[in-house]
Amino acid sequence: MTDLTILTSPELAGRKTNSHAALLTREYLKTRFKGHQLTVSEQPFTYSSGLFSNAQGVNIIATNTVKDLPVIVITAHYDHLGLQAGKLHPGANDNASGVAALLYLSNALTVSSSYRFMFVATDAEENGLHGSEHFAKTMRQLPIVLNINLDMLAVKKSHKRLYALTSRALKSQLNPLLTQINGDKIKLKPVYSSRKMSRLTNTKQIDWHRASDHYSFAKQKIPYVYFSMGADNFHHSTKDTLENINTPLYQEAVLLIEAFINQLLTSPVVLRPPLKAAT
Repeated sequence: MTDLTILTSPELAGRKTNSHAALLTREYLKTRFKGHQLTVSEQPFTYSSGLFSNAQGVNIIATNTVKDLPVIVITAHYDHLGLQAGKLHPGANDNASGVAALLYLSNALTVSSSYRFMFVATDAEENGLHGSEHFAKTMRQLPIVLNINLDMLAVKKSHKRLYALTSRALKSQLNPLLTQINGDKIKLKPVYSSRKMSRLTNTKQIDWHRASDHYSFAKQKIPYVYFSMGADNFHHSTKDTLENINTPLYQEAVLLIEAFINQLLTSPVVLRPPLKAAT
């Protein structure tokens, strides 16, 4: 909750890509990851921002030192809208909630003998998933077996579900793990198609498969689990603030995600890197 408070503070000014506030956010994230004894690096990238112009973004990558193991990449985008028309868009749910969860997990998850973790705070998601797309393309040589994407985990609502969207191809492997995890306040709901997610959340206009950074991994044939509380009435508004987050609900959502990952680490499920096309 301290991380969430700082990430939504006026000093970080809504964390707009390629701004001074984004630089301050990166410095904060690097300090927090290093405090968890992780190796931290920046990954700069350039993306098209118009017909004749480019823009800059920077991903933050933190990893443990275990080598030669299959990789689980956990992502959350740290950028938001910043100041628009002179008004602050703090982006508490979108997506300080995911980044604070990422920082928590980077400290809570223990080293596994089966997988190693990469914790990636992506940039320029709001502009078109550019940070995750750059990461997924440039890291194809790694044996990445799964992306776990965290985005909008703190919706304040009475319909208390945390959705875990993944592909139907993973249903037989992951459904036994997902269905045995539930909290006191939240039900963890596995979903195996974007269309079903739209029906459950009453958001027919949203293609949830493409809605956040997990889509960049899907395009590289890397399977994903996307955790989200679904649609938010305050999305991309000045009301997406810390005060409009249901704190107990959010905290339990993060703990359910941690429980799923720990189940995955101790289960007999074997995740394998996707086959790479011959070059």
